Amino acid sequence: MTTAPRAPARSPRAAAKHAVDGAGTGAGAAQATPAWRLLRAGLALADADICAGRDELRAALARFEDEAVPSGRLLAGAALVQCIGIADDDYAGFEDAVAAVAASRDAIETLADAGDRLSARAGILVAGWFASLDDPALPAEAERIVRSLGEAVIVAPVRARAGLSALGFFEARARLEDVLWVGLAMRPVLADASLGARLGDEWHHMLVQAFYQCGAPERAQALLAQRSESGVTPLPAIALKGFLLEAQLAIGEGRSDAGRAALAAAEPLLSARAPRPASWWHLLCSRLHLVEGRLGDALIHARLALRLAQESRLPERWMGVTVMQEGQVQLAAGRFDEAVPFFERAARAASGTQAEFCECLAHFAHALGAFATGRSEAGRERLRDGFVVARRLRWINFLRACPRVAASLCASALEHDIEGDFVRQVIAARGLEAARPDLAAWPWSIRIVTLGRFAIELDGQLLVFRGKVAKKPLELLQFIIASSGSDVSTATATFALWRELDGDNAKAALNVALHRLRKLLGSDDAVLLELGHLSLNPRLVWVDCLAFEQLADGSGGNATAAATAAAADSAQRALALYGGPFLNDTDDHSWQLVCRTRLASKFKRMVELRVRAAVAAGDTRAAQGVLERALELDPLAEDMARALMKILIDGGEQAGALVVFERCRDAIFEGLGARPAPATLALLDRIRA
Repeated sequence: MTTAPRAPARSPRAAAKHAVDGAGTGAGAAQATPAWRLLRAGLALADADICAGRDELRAALARFEDEAVPSGRLLAGAALVQCIGIADDDYAGFEDAVAAVAASRDAIETLADAGDRLSARAGILVAGWFASLDDPALPAEAERIVRSLGEAVIVAPVRARAGLSALGFFEARARLEDVLWVGLAMRPVLADASLGARLGDEWHHMLVQAFYQCGAPERAQALLAQRSESGVTPLPAIALKGFLLEAQLAIGEGRSDAGRAALAAAEPLLSARAPRPASWWHLLCSRLHLVEGRLGDALIHARLALRLAQESRLPERWMGVTVMQEGQVQLAAGRFDEAVPFFERAARAASGTQAEFCECLAHFAHALGAFATGRSEAGRERLRDGFVVARRLRWINFLRACPRVAASLCASALEHDIEGDFVRQVIAARGLEAARPDLAAWPWSIRIVTLGRFAIELDGQLLVFRGKVAKKPLELLQFIIASSGSDVSTATATFALWRELDGDNAKAALNVALHRLRKLLGSDDAVLLELGHLSLNPRLVWVDCLAFEQLADGSGGNATAAATAAAADSAQRALALYGGPFLNDTDDHSWQLVCRTRLASKFKRMVELRVRAAVAAGDTRAAQGVLERALELDPLAEDMARALMKILIDGGEQAGALVVFERCRDAIFEGLGARPAPATLALLDRIRA
């Protein structure tokens, strides 16, 4: 986009005086009143600087209200909503101006001047958009404005303000086709030498922002590059907006360092006279801290952002993003009930589709709070309501700055069979890491079974080995798993698997095996190699024994009732994953035996924990079932056989206890060539007695 050289312009005050002196020459004597002179003076100031002239426009609007002049009220209100909305720095008087435009919009038919009609039409568009972005009459209004941008009889600043209003509307609706159309229509306006630098800079910034909003980042980047090559230096207010946009995009894309740098560049340009950009700066700081897990700092900046937004007189209806920021911080901190009011406040203020986004997050916050307090049914209902709205809105990036919370919601939705297709789409698009390791419904690309057998599934299909398969890639995979699945030293792996080779040859063998393993798993990202350490990618790979061990290790804790219940629940989920000894049908290397013994010990501990919880609750049948399954997996576990015998004896089932003893005795004799322990024989005496 190029613009013609601009002729020297009068100062804003000189231009205003010229406009006041000429007031009434083309509009008739009726427009020579003090109110009209104030209006024309304010418009002249705004033409030269979009931030100027608001005092005059507000004073004119007040006079037109007192004098009941609909046409004047419409024009003054329309000018205010355009200037305030475009500058986006201080919204004092905005809602009063919107109300004036809405009340007098029919007066547009009385306006003879083409420029006045275009300005009024742009004000009506902004006021209608403020009331409801989904109003079906607004697109036609915006199109009418765009078609008027080529009318050279209308001065360039009026056309520029109207074009910016139309662009803002199409940006809010994410209509790339219409954004491009407005851009084409604005070219002659931007080439007009009478257009001030501020409006030209505002147009450039808003067009870049609109391209990003409409999913066309390559166009935005090309426009920025073209601007940079032209050597044009934007005004400080526009440079500030540019840095804030850059920070917003970088933080949203996970580029924290770039976001931090953009915020640092923006900070010196902040001003107490423009509280709205300062509010946005603090909001982005809060997002950055939230992404990085610094919740205390995130909360401070979220509250400052809201305070400054209120000081800027930003309408409550447009404050939703700022209001909800503290809600998101509270969600990340696990304070779900404290998060709810922020989402509900934003939903009450908004309308149409915007309100639905807020309501969606309110449902999610309610669901998390219900699940956290054991109200499962209420949690399911709220979760279902939230995901129904998210699917209808095609809102994949909900809670973008809180991926762990989003992952937790997705995990609960899959567990309760809520909007499964959409939830899996969200997980895949965002690369969310599983919130719980035992959730079988989570869409891991690669599933590996090691307990009781060894098997690999790729995208739900069992990997079948045909022909001769190299053993070393699979042994490397098994070794990484046996070594906790992450941060496994390559030196340790080469020593365990290629100890017969010297250093360089062993390293080469490891690299070949790693390459083949990645090919076998169908992804170079499945096994990560960083700084000499190997790890399975938790976003792609699920392993049953690692999930089991994580649950088992997390089942300890203090002795509070809540902790005991949580431990019993973890134990129950861990037991559901345990299908038998680790790599039971493969060669017995020393590292396999170590892992097998460790997991078997944790399995016994989970059995004991679950049995104690069941007995304490008076559910001996559940305890009996757990022990019976445990003995199926490990017939030599004499201590578990004794525990089952005691439960059966105490329940008067001596015959059943005798059967358990006989199976235990036979298993010990066949497996170890030994006899049961004295404690087991003592239980036999109790049965006979």
